Amino acid sequence: MNGKYNIREEAAQRFYRLPKVFFTNERYKKISNDAKIAFAILQDRLDLSIKNEWFDDEGNIYFLYGNQQLAEILNCSKPTVIKIKKELHQVVLLEEKRMGLSQSNRLYLLKPVAEVSDVKPIDQSTNEPGSLGGQQKLKSFTSRNQTSLLQEVKIFNTNDTDLNNTDLSKTEIKIHQLKEKTTLPESIVQVLIKHQQRLMDDHIEVEEIANHYFAHQEVLTVHQYADALQYSLERTPGRIKSITARLTKAVEDKKKWLGIQTQPPQQPIRTEKVPEWLNQSKVQQTASNTLSPEEIATEKERVLSKLAKRKSK
Repeated sequence: MNGKYNIREEAAQRFYRLPKVFFTNERYKKISNDAKIAFAILQDRLDLSIKNEWFDDEGNIYFLYGNQQLAEILNCSKPTVIKIKKELHQVVLLEEKRMGLSQSNRLYLLKPVAEVSDVKPIDQSTNEPGSLGGQQKLKSFTSRNQTSLLQEVKIFNTNDTDLNNTDLSKTEIKIHQLKEKTTLPESIVQVLIKHQQRLMDDHIEVEEIANHYFAHQEVLTVHQYADALQYSLERTPGRIKSITARLTKAVEDKKKWLGIQTQPPQQPIRTEKVPEWLNQSKVQQTASNTLSPEEIATEKERVLSKLAKRKSK
């Protein structure tokens, strides 16, 4: 008989520790089996964190995993990771600490808390032959896939910094940090926040938009530029490959539109037919204005002679 330890046998005997309090305490009963399994897997990876020296100044062990990495570790979809993190956060089993724009967030696994009332149920579950074991309770985890998720979880997809709905996304953090570092107007910041999902989906860097605005701030007013930006993010079909080119086109379109709107309405040109006698009168008047002094004196004498003749009659 071979009494040597075999690597395959050792691998087959490895297991995850799953706290029994998850099935006795009312606080933890409500979380899904997926979240319970995830806790056990992360707990097992504490040794890896220690090996990587992932512990803070107080000696607390943390993880540096984004949602995509956690999805690979837990063998589930990214939306499921989001859901699991929310559940663990709600029952104080997971804490996430933001470390800045260019650094990964730190995940802290927290110890479950057992009440005195949990002691007896835990002992009873060990002795009862008909009790539902942890493996039976959790076996649905291995058979689940993304099609079994709730519809709202299926369609929900976010970046690696999300923990719950009230948390800021990575893009929103960039927007606020950009606002603090620059004099980016509030109206433009609000447009960026409103369309942050589009920015994330199309991998648009907010710095590019800020640089484009500062290069064109003399061309349009703040509100005019904000309108052009909003139009670009809302109305552009498909993926925006170059936000700089798209904004340049939007600014030019805005300038043309404003140019058309500011032109005064053209008045129709009226053409009037002048009577021929009026033209002749003007010609005669013009001719009289050009007589020499001698001609004027002669004309005066002629007129006076005519008047004298009329009086003598």
